[in-house]
Amino acid sequence: MNACLLQRLPASAEPSQLQGIAQAMQRAIESQKRLIDDLLDFSRLRTGKLALRCAEVDFGALALDLVAAFGARWPSGRLRAQMQAADPLICHADPVRLEQVVGNLLDNAMKFSPAGAEVQVRLSSEDGFARLAVADTGCGIAREFLPHVFGMFCQAGTGEGGSRGGLGIGLALVHSLAVAHGGFVKATSAGPGRGAEFNVWLPLHRRA
Repeated sequence: MNACLLQRLPASAEPSQLQGIAQAMQRAIESQKRLIDDLLDFSRLRTGKLALRCAEVDFGALALDLVAAFGARWPSGRLRAQMQAADPLICHADPVRLEQVVGNLLDNAMKFSPAGAEVQVRLSSEDGFARLAVADTGCGIAREFLPHVFGMFCQAGTGEGGSRGGLGIGLALVHSLAVAHGGFVKATSAGPGRGAEFNVWLPLHRRA
């Protein structure tokens, strides 16, 4: 992909064009690295070889930091986050793995949303769990596919804008990591063309 971009670049390219190409190449590299890392981690989870390094983590702060980081890489205004919990969402969890959970959900929402569409992120406390909801206005999910959306190598389809690709590993990893932390996941959609919402619940840490 990077070679193709360079071949198409005219000799008289402006600095702005060069910057755009460089950013596209960087996103492609990051995407490929994330794909490989996710595949390896999913394999380790399934074989019981992935050890969680748990500590007290402010899940809300972690998620908001990732939203800010993702927002810097995508067009302004596409990502909006709302903290609905009055208290910090403290979980006993592996912060690196929680970053994978949040990052994969954000990446999925941006990937399958039309260009310029808004992605909403909500954080709340619910019955002893921290809840993360990521809602998009993208291509949506057919009702018959919803039970399988967190399966390995499953993809519901493609949206109308933005980059595509991937092997359907990200959501499977989200599910496996949530379960490994004692949590659970759920996907909802009103149907094709009507967006989707992905939710993750993680147990809140109760201090003695």
